[in-house]
Amino acid sequence: MLQPGPIQSNYNRYILVGQVGMLADEIHFDADTRQVETSTGIGFGLAVSQGVNPDGCVIGGTAFCGVTRADPTLPPSISTTADHYSQYDNAAVLVMGDIWVAPSGTGTIHPGDAVYYNTSTGALGFSGGTLIEDARWMTALQTGRDAQGNTVNVAVVRLGNIAGNR
Repeated sequence: MLQPGPIQSNYNRYILVGQVGMLADEIHFDADTRQVETSTGIGFGLAVSQGVNPDGCVIGGTAFCGVTRADPTLPPSISTTADHYSQYDNAAVLVMGDIWVAPSGTGTIHPGDAVYYNTSTGALGFSGGTLIEDARWMTALQTGRDAQGNTVNVAVVRLGNIAGNR
C-alpha cells in the first residue's frame, strides 16, 4: 500500500543566517533577566555589567555580567525598533552559552581566541578592551543580519559560566 506524500514537499535551500543577539544553539545555555538602566537602551549582542540595582544592567561597564540576547518574545520579522531593549525593559542576558554577535574592530577572528569588550559601548571584539573570563570565539567572521535585515559581519561567542565568576 502506498503512503501519501509528505505534507511539506519543498524546503529552504539554506539555513537562515545568524542574527545579532540570537542564540547559536540551544545546548547548555543560561540567561538572567535584568532591568535596563541605561537611558538610551541597550542593543542586542552587547556586553552588559551590573547596574545600580541588584537586578539592573548597564551597557559596557566594568562588572561584566553577560551579553544581551535578542528578545525572544518579539516576532521574527524585520523591524526598525526590534533590535534593542529600552530603559526599564526586562532584558534577557546570556550568562552561559553560544550567541551571535557583531564583533568590533578589524582583523581576523580565530576560533579559540579570547573575547574582549568595550566598557563604553558594550561591543565585543578580539583585541583591546576588557577581557571576558571563560569566553572564547567559536567561529570566524561570517555574513549575517541585524534586526533591520542589514548585512553585518557576525561570529559566535561562547560564554562559560559567567554567573560563577561573580
